Amino acid sequence: VANIVLNNFIGIYGSDAVASYGIAYKLDMVPILLSVGLSQGVASLIGYYYGAERKKQLSDVMKFSTLYGILLGAMFVVVFVLFGNTLASIFLQDARLIEQTSYFLRILCLSAPLLGVINMTTYYFQALGKAVHSLVITLLRNAILFIPGVVILNYLWQLNGVIAAQPVVELILTIICLFMYGREMKRNKVSERGVQG
Repeated sequence: VANIVLNNFIGIYGSDAVASYGIAYKLDMVPILLSVGLSQGVASLIGYYYGAERKKQLSDVMKFSTLYGILLGAMFVVVFVLFGNTLASIFLQDARLIEQTSYFLRILCLSAPLLGVINMTTYYFQALGKAVHSLVITLLRNAILFIPGVVILNYLWQLNGVIAAQPVVELILTIICLFMYGREMKRNKVSERGVQG
């Protein structure tokens, strides 16, 4: 549904915009999928440490994996900013479309470092068996924040706003994820004190 809404809004600005966005989004999927792979791979380790009540190791794994995800995303930002035109020219010949695709890619990739926080938090809650928390993050990302974000940003900045919806929404979602994770950590400390008491 989110993709249908997004494509309909991009379609307002013509087929060239749709083509440029499609290619930029496919390139931007590389850091997205790597971040998801990292988070899924670490989830079983998080679940093990949580079940074994090894809180220190659990916290260390979360910190290291999140930092790694952020740095991985930042690396792709650098690559896409520096080589956006080169990457776009693999798929296109028209100079104007190459420039537009590169421009879209530079906007989209701004959210790549944020994925280290969002995806790790999502899979952290899944590993702990807290599916509702994970579902909330997914719904916020793909519907509750994203769809209104596309509509509002289109109204404010037209095509630039539509393309910027993803990084803007994921910045807001990163803040929410940090809040949810911090709250969970605080709750675990309180329950530990209760057990010790």
